[in-house]
Amino acid sequence: MQTWGHKHRASARTALLLILGSSAMVEGIPAFFAASRYGVALLVLHGGRVRGQDDHHLCRLVHNSTAGLQRVRLGLLERYGEVIPGVSISLVVFWLGPVI
Repeated sequence: MQTWGHKHRASARTALLLILGSSAMVEGIPAFFAASRYGVALLVLHGGRVRGQDDHHLCRLVHNSTAGLQRVRLGLLERYGEVIPGVSISLVVFWLGPVI
């Protein structure tokens, strides 16, 4: 096995930190560990609170996005918007399908 003399200072701990850092709930992990110390009831209560907040924020996001999109007018694309994907799929299946 040939080594190239190129060494990384990153360790498994750094890789784990990068993986966990990409999670949306990584900041809540210590709070769950802290709640587990006081029993299952507090852990379940904390999980329910986090779930309730997530649901609330997602509902607000959908409501605000829907209200904003109702203000946008796209003309003919609103009426015939389904035609574009249908034609695209038909072209791929019937035109490029036999070639591939």
